[in-house]
Amino acid sequence: MNGADGSSLRPPWGRGLSSRILALSVAFLLLGEILIYLPSIARFRLTYLEERLARAYIATLPLDPAGTVPVAMEIEDAILSHVGLLQIRIRRPDGELVLGQPAPVARTFDLAEANWVSLIYDSLEALAARGTRLIRVRAPATTEVGAEVEIVLPEAAMWMEMVDYSQRILLLSLTLAIILASLLFWSLRRMIVRPLCEVTEHLARFSVAPEDATHDLTPSGRRDELGIVERQVARMQCELRRAFLQKTRLAALGAAVARINHDLKNILASAMLISDRLEHSGDPRVQQPASRLLLTLERAARLCTTTLDFARSAPEAPRLRRFPLRELVEEVVASARDDIRVETEVPPDLTVSADRDQLYRVLLNLLRNAEQVLGEDGKVRIAATREDGAVVLTVEDNGPGVPEKVRERLFQPFAAGNAGGGTGLGLAICKEILRAHGGDIALARSDSRGTRFRLWLPDGQRH
Repeated sequence: MNGADGSSLRPPWGRGLSSRILALSVAFLLLGEILIYLPSIARFRLTYLEERLARAYIATLPLDPAGTVPVAMEIEDAILSHVGLLQIRIRRPDGELVLGQPAPVARTFDLAEANWVSLIYDSLEALAARGTRLIRVRAPATTEVGAEVEIVLPEAAMWMEMVDYSQRILLLSLTLAIILASLLFWSLRRMIVRPLCEVTEHLARFSVAPEDATHDLTPSGRRDELGIVERQVARMQCELRRAFLQKTRLAALGAAVARINHDLKNILASAMLISDRLEHSGDPRVQQPASRLLLTLERAARLCTTTLDFARSAPEAPRLRRFPLRELVEEVVASARDDIRVETEVPPDLTVSADRDQLYRVLLNLLRNAEQVLGEDGKVRIAATREDGAVVLTVEDNGPGVPEKVRERLFQPFAAGNAGGGTGLGLAICKEILRAHGGDIALARSDSRGTRFRLWLPDGQRH
């Protein structure tokens, strides 16, 4: 199956999760077998040498323990040939028994001083030597206190037996690795890989046609992590479909409203012309209602224009540049009403990295909102500081505050409209602009003493 972009949902052979699980399973099983093999081959070599030492000691029991009685050459050769050794030396407190002639050896091993690390190393060294060495091995006698047995032997026979043992271990390890890896592969594919593939295929079909409810994933009822994934995916599909259908309806409604607004603007324009003529009428009884009618029509026309602008304009990416914030605030203050007192607390050296025009629009919007609710003694305070690598602005007024029922939806489009002529789009646009800058706006306080907005903008300046 292919995804929405035409790409295959099946990974290339050897690159999928199943293949990787199989390879990892075999690798880890072989690693475990190697960790078992090393002490096993060391134990095999140690047992081989201990058996040769025991056979050498038993073969010399009929002879004079102190070695004072000479051993016939024929008997000596027969004993050495029987045990497969080149020399036997039995050391006792009262004397020493030696069979065989001295021979040059490559290594001498004392089993009494050996540990597992040295035994493993000596085993690997013996395998690498390929049976070409003569070695000397000594150890205390197991059945006689104070006696020590020392032998000289070629490694060829031991090397062949070690190789044969290693081959059996290798064959057994590979067999077990294949069997266990196959079982593990089948189990993981059935429990994990296949359900994940089904989820992927459902998501691919959903992305092609999200409005089609037949592409929804039906949870299997599993209680593990994959069951949680299935339930979350199914819930996400339902929520996305609902949102998609709502967006589709809103888009159609928006297109219809845009056409209605266009026609309504023309109708309002005609009505405003008529109202203007009525306002200039000589009859006072006509002038007074005509003036109120003209104001109402202007508000209706402004609402149409603002709604169309909001629906048509996509948020532009801010063009950031650094500039003094105080100059921008002074420009905003200059456009305030004459009967409104505006106080500013912005340090002259405070700079901000932002889109100047967009930030001006945000501050002007907040000032206009304050003007709509303030009387003749209204006061607005604009302050700014730098806190933890960010520029924080506060815009505060002494108006009546925001109604409780409006606060939760204050920054949603059309949610904060009021009787003062607002459309409810200003704060939504402010939030959209600040978030495009990586910042945000929040209602810090609103009660009978007034309303305070807190604006936050990231700032790259280092201190």
